[in-house]
Amino acid sequence: MAEAVSRGTLVALGVALALTACSGNAESPAAGTPSTSVQTPSSGEARSATGCPSPAPHRISAASVLIPGPSHGLPRSRAAGDRLVITTVVLDPDCRPASGASVNVWHTDAAGRYGPSGGGSDEIECCYYQGTVRTDRAGGFQLETVRPGRYDQQNAPPAHIHLEIHHASGSLMAELVFARGSSPPAPAGHDGTIPVTLHKVHDPHGDAWYGEVAVVLEAWPRA
Repeated sequence: MAEAVSRGTLVALGVALALTACSGNAESPAAGTPSTSVQTPSSGEARSATGCPSPAPHRISAASVLIPGPSHGLPRSRAAGDRLVITTVVLDPDCRPASGASVNVWHTDAAGRYGPSGGGSDEIECCYYQGTVRTDRAGGFQLETVRPGRYDQQNAPPAHIHLEIHHASGSLMAELVFARGSSPPAPAGHDGTIPVTLHKVHDPHGDAWYGEVAVVLEAWPRA
């Protein structure tokens, strides 16, 4: 049976369905099927989140490619969406590659839904798109999924992807949002959002939105 939880509870826990407002400079969502191809970041596109030097481009290990799908026994979403590929490099607080970091990702489907309604009016079964992966030796992982949509509600925040990362050196809870045009990625805001600039690409699997970003972990609190 799928896990049914209220939106309020999930916000408090900081896990799936966190409905924090994302920052501005975000695009409206577009609507494909994720592929299993491994992309290579293009030189100079990945940006650090806290001023670290941009990581050198590298080919993401196949074991570090994440294709999220339904969790807790849910069926697949029927909402068709555009392919989305995001290559991410995770750095520790000292700007070194965070090898073997645990990454948890979840997001809505192309229609802006995390899952079907649960037993109560404020409950949702989560999630249509959720998955975990570990970063490769160079701290990289690649997300291949469907571009999420905005919540179907008034004054909904921009479409986003929830990102939870844990490593021996530190952790990060953030939301990836989609920046407009060719504006460069900016540091993570105080609201925990990280802009990712997307552009259209074409590969053997068809068209896709593609983006690159580097994120820096926050050091664990001192005991």
